[in-house]
Amino acid sequence: MAFMKLPLLFLLIFSVTSLSAQLYITPSTESDGYIYVKDRLLYVEKEIFLKENRNKESEANLYLRKGSQLLQGIKDENLNKGTGKLSVFQKGTSNAFDYNYWSLPVKLTGDHLKLSDYLYDPKGPLFSSNASLTNSTDGKSNPLNISSTWLYTFSGTNYSNWAYVGDHFDLIPGEGFTMKGVNGINLQEIEGIAVNAGNSQTYDFRGLPNDGTIELPIKKDQILLVGNPYPSAIDLNKFLKENTFSTGIAYFWDSRDNGNSHYLSDYEGGYGTYSPGTGIYIPPVFKKYSDGSETGMIGKHYERQISPIGQGFMIIGKKDGRISFKNSQRIFQKEQENYSMFKTSLSGRSSLNLIVEIDSSFIQKLALVFDPDSSPEEDHALDARKMNNDPQDISWEISNENFVVNVRPKLDQELIPLKIKLSTATQLKFSVSELENFNPDRVFLYDAREDLYFSIKTGYLSIDLPQGEIKDRFYLSFIEKITEDEKADPESNRISDEKLPNILLNSIDIFQNNSQAQLEIKLLYDSGISSIRLYDLTGKLFLHQKFKSTEKEFYFSTGNLSNAIYIVKVNTTDNIELTKKIGIKN
Repeated sequence: MAFMKLPLLFLLIFSVTSLSAQLYITPSTESDGYIYVKDRLLYVEKEIFLKENRNKESEANLYLRKGSQLLQGIKDENLNKGTGKLSVFQKGTSNAFDYNYWSLPVKLTGDHLKLSDYLYDPKGPLFSSNASLTNSTDGKSNPLNISSTWLYTFSGTNYSNWAYVGDHFDLIPGEGFTMKGVNGINLQEIEGIAVNAGNSQTYDFRGLPNDGTIELPIKKDQILLVGNPYPSAIDLNKFLKENTFSTGIAYFWDSRDNGNSHYLSDYEGGYGTYSPGTGIYIPPVFKKYSDGSETGMIGKHYERQISPIGQGFMIIGKKDGRISFKNSQRIFQKEQENYSMFKTSLSGRSSLNLIVEIDSSFIQKLALVFDPDSSPEEDHALDARKMNNDPQDISWEISNENFVVNVRPKLDQELIPLKIKLSTATQLKFSVSELENFNPDRVFLYDAREDLYFSIKTGYLSIDLPQGEIKDRFYLSFIEKITEDEKADPESNRISDEKLPNILLNSIDIFQNNSQAQLEIKLLYDSGISSIRLYDLTGKLFLHQKFKSTEKEFYFSTGNLSNAIYIVKVNTTDNIELTKKIGIKN
């Protein structure tokens, strides 16, 4: 994890007899009253009372600096009160064209319904001034001007459900909102860190801290923009697993760095997908919003288990009900410098990634995870639907829905369906990677139309497919262990024709037989070999054999080649290309 645990500051008895608040901070007749917390966790079991200071330079009463956070004890309601403020810093993008998704860690009070009533421009360790809201499309850093043009929230099922917030900021706790960043720099340092050195902007959120249970309504299939509502991190795994009225999956907006346009048609981005039950985060394939085409770029990998202060994200409703943020989900985890949570561990489960390269321009990653307690259907907080509706799309199919994380029991020779949608005729390359706690003897892509199995554990299958939606044709399958009785020759690890499992009957067999010092290729279906190439890992070509007649088998002596890893590429007369790595050992 990219976090640091720091000492705790317990303030359990800090009150006066005239008030019930456990932490009570108020100015005296001679001076302001405040607590400055630095590099610490502040824990207050019960409620907090803050009374506003008279001096503008030390207006807030409770300062959380250098990653400090506030935790409070379990309770249903937010009992924090007073006219004073908590002040907590958080960083976001410094580009006026790029979005962050946010949620306020402080509650809205009275008729203060502008974002600038709660978002401040840092001027020093204590003093900050209200940020300005501007109708200009571009925000700026110094002084801090936030463009109100890009303040939106979302609740619905399609793009038209974005709701403009602007100057009437009346969101309830836990609701998320979008905000674009700012241009420019602000090199003033606070606690040794520049407010904006050019790569991120420091914002000061001020107000009474949110606390207690926070609930939001949600409906089946509704997409809802929410966010961490507390002045502390939350355990996102705990939040998603506990909220069974949602699918238990979180989606994070990510986009191309350093955008340069406000026009929707020029946006390049997408939603990454986080499955808490597996710990897997699938970055998005970026697409252009002008025509929905892919850009060839994918988002960055981020740890997602801990959601920092102010982090916003999308969830999807599984059934009508309510979602709840609770103090029991709060956790103190301090972000390391230079590690932004705004932009994968599997707990011992077996898994693999199916990698699909699309027209040699971008890659879609699909995670397959095995869990004996899961089902082939959608499981809460495990199976992750795909948020983006892309014109070129490859996904797992579960109950006719598109998924990027598929969790199911491990079953030899099971056919696990894929769903493919292509806007044009496209070349796809299928391979597997990152096998965790899982080392099957064979991994196959099965083509049901042709009744062919293509081994892709150590190579890839390249295939040209027509435009359209392709269902009930391609499946992933595997054989975890081929027994000794099924092997014709223990030395060569070949399988006898008499005892082959059904899954192996129709395939291309590429095998390096080191005991015979030869490469062996067989086509076990009705096609022929059109060409064979053999390379080393530097790209040096050692063999390029073309065939004019229909050949079903080919043998090539490798005794004079150096011991190394090589790449074999086989093309067939039915326009299939299979690439496999082999190890030559003489």
